[in-house]
Amino acid sequence: MSFSICNLPPEYRYRTSNLLCTGILPGPKEQTGDQVQRYLRPVISDLLRLWRDGIMIPTESCPQGRLVRVVLVAAVCDKPAAHKLGGFGAHTHGKPCSMCWITQTDIKENLAFPSRTNARHRELGEQYCQLKTKGARHAFVQTHSTRYTQLSRLPYFDIVNQVVIDPMHNLFLGAYHVNC
Repeated sequence: MSFSICNLPPEYRYRTSNLLCTGILPGPKEQTGDQVQRYLRPVISDLLRLWRDGIMIPTESCPQGRLVRVVLVAAVCDKPAAHKLGGFGAHTHGKPCSMCWITQTDIKENLAFPSRTNARHRELGEQYCQLKTKGARHAFVQTHSTRYTQLSRLPYFDIVNQVVIDPMHNLFLGAYHVNC
């Protein structure tokens, strides 16, 4: 996981010297959606503190420090990571889209499906949290294609619209056409 600073000019934004590495998920196996959330917990806690309280950073023009606040603008991932990070069902689920409730059987239809909303996604995520057993959680995800995400702790973050499939996977490799 890494962060880029959106306030930097575009030509500097993605240089490795300007990327902030916040974590590396361990192998050898890929983590489940719930395991990814455990790794996100401290990152989201830090983002909440940086958004709410900010941090004083000294600069040349303001040696006593300048208050800086931080927000997560978007989470940009490949499709499997976006689904795990955003609390959506697996990208191979019967409802594979993170933007609407389309089903695999009706994937060829155009504009026939209700959009997912941030409020409903958060509501379903909270319901998922209340379930006590692994079996109940599995059944819930099968039905609702939604699980809890730590991103819902960020009050300003729209999970449905701000978890984005990166352009390379979305357009160049054709993931959009395959999945939704």
